[in-house]
This record gives sequence, C-alpha cells and structure tokens, in this order.
Amino acid sequence: MRTFLPMLASLASVSSAARFLLQIPITHVVNPSALSSTTHATLQSSGPPLDAYLTRSNTFNFNNVSAGSYLATVHCRDYAFEPLRIDVSIEEPVEGSGDKKEVIRAWQTFLGNEWDNKGESRGEGGNGLVIEARPVGQKQFYQERAGFSPLSFLKNPMILMAVFSGLLMFGMPKLMENMDPEMKAEMEEMQKNGVLGSGTTNTAQQIQNFDLASWMAGKTTDSGANSRGASPAPEKQASKKR
Repeated sequence: MRTFLPMLASLASVSSAARFLLQIPITHVVNPSALSSTTHATLQSSGPPLDAYLTRSNTFNFNNVSAGSYLATVHCRDYAFEPLRIDVSIEEPVEGSGDKKEVIRAWQTFLGNEWDNKGESRGEGGNGLVIEARPVGQKQFYQERAGFSPLSFLKNPMILMAVFSGLLMFGMPKLMENMDPEMKAEMEEMQKNGVLGSGTTNTAQQIQNFDLASWMAGKTTDSGANSRGASPAPEKQASKKR
C-alpha cells in the first residue's frame, strides 16, 4: 500500500505534464534552416532549466512540462530572439465537471522588468500548442570601421583655421584692388603707422601706451602735449645800468 501511493502520485504528475512547441517563423530577418546547429531553447523556472534543440521542422519541442510559470529563451549565435513568458496550469474546461486539462498561455516579456509586466499574447491552448519565437535582429560582434569622408576632414578646427588664413592671404589683395581709392589710401596709411601690424612702429607698444580717457576727451597726443605740464620759461628783463 505504501509503494502504491507514490506510484499513483508519479502517474498523476506524468499525466498532468504539458507539451508545446516553440516555432521560428520564416521572415526577412532570418531563415531558420540557415541557423547553426548549436541553436537551442531553454525554459527557466525555480528549478533546473529545460533544454530543447532546433529540429528540422524549425521547432523546439518541450515535453513533460509541469504546471508553473517559465521564461522561454532562444539561444542563437547569430540572431537575437524575444523572450517569452509561458504559464502552464491545470484547469477544468467545464466548471464542476471534474475533468482537468492542461492550459498553456504565452506572452511576450521584457528582461529586467517585473514579471507581471506582460506584452502581447503569443498564443493560448492545450497540449501541442505552437508558439512563435520571433527574431529581433542579427547580432553585431564587430564595429564597422568608418570610411574616409571629406566632411569629417573639414570639421577639424585646425583645418578650418588654415583654410580661413589661406582665404585671407589670397583674398585680401583682390579686396584691396576693388576697394575705393580713399579707403585704400586710408588702409595704406594705417599700415604705415603700424595700426594693422606692419610698418616700423611697434603696435603692441602703441596699444600699451594708448590713453583711452584722453582720447575720449578729445585731446591729441602731439608733441605739444609733452609740454602741457611744463612751466613757461621766465622772461628776461633788461637790466638798466645806471
């Protein structure tokens, strides 16, 4: 009698085990027949994971799945697939009938979020349910080397400064030729006086000795200004000799 009860329990667990298939659809992203032989899927729960390898019919067959909630993941070398949440439960199709059957429900899930955060439904039914494992995209293991682009070359600040200096060097004479004669003469006079950085006068010294207050007051800086503070020479009076 004692050995009979464990046998009944094991038979009940086997009879209540569900089975379903994960199928990879043929899309523009991936051709299932071209996947590597190492492609497999796992069902992860609190216990050890259940593994299933890809068959010739592009499916992963899971048998004897007990009731519970599982995370289905497709492991592939070249492509990434969306994770799925699969719930297996034992329910009565007709309430009060006493006849219980396996019910399988699948949803899209999101890694890193709460388990109750379900996405779109991926199917619901009994034993033999086919659930699509949709590919997300191809995995990229290497970064492509960027090619040469003239625009990226011109974005360099040093190159922009060199181009601007070259334009000034070759464009200034053309600009001087087309300039008004009076303005041209004024520019040449400024060059002679060292205002534009040429001539015999030290421009840096001029800037250092420049008196802004006197210039705003309208005072000149001619040679006569040097004798402003000097006292006038005493007048010579002719002495009369008596």
